[in-house]
Amino acid sequence: QALTNFSFLRGASHARELVQTAAAKGHAAIGVCDHNTLAGVVRVHAAAKSQGLRFLPGARLDFEDATPSLLCYPADRDAFGRLTRLLSLGQLRAQKGGCRLRRDDLLAHAQGQVLIAIAPADPDEAFAEALARLASDLPERPYLAASRAYAARDVRRIDRLAELARRLQTPMLATGDVLYHTPERRPLQDVLSCIRETCTIQ
Repeated sequence: QALTNFSFLRGASHARELVQTAAAKGHAAIGVCDHNTLAGVVRVHAAAKSQGLRFLPGARLDFEDATPSLLCYPADRDAFGRLTRLLSLGQLRAQKGGCRLRRDDLLAHAQGQVLIAIAPADPDEAFAEALARLASDLPERPYLAASRAYAARDVRRIDRLAELARRLQTPMLATGDVLYHTPERRPLQDVLSCIRETCTIQ
């Protein structure tokens, strides 16, 4: 669940920086999912190839008429083609730089996709119902992402997600939720977040 600066006002690191850091930490592979785009794929692929890392291309899909958001990893070349067509469909509906996806669009392009549902900060019963509905409509059951924010209630939240995963028979998957490659980039990421959310740094 890493993203690059191609996720506008969200990612604070370049593809090359993320790949170099992953390689330095001994990772064998890196998966990148920018928001409703594959714009960074070529740069990540080139950087990963130079570092000898396996690259898993994907996209984070946000929908205007449904929850949850999903990480989408194509399992093969045909599925990658379906993902590019899905994103092109959403981009044609929006103004330049935007992407408007709908739930039915996903269902029409879901074959061969590995889908990972992203829970909100407070996974309530409405989220559980949306995840159950999604699982019943997809050809393959989605995974449920779980990541640490290193906040006070992390353990409680992950316990709730684990219980939800058991109840819905949706496998839980650990993700990183990477926004930048080094702690020194955090101030920039905070400023980008403030611009996106139209709030002050305080």
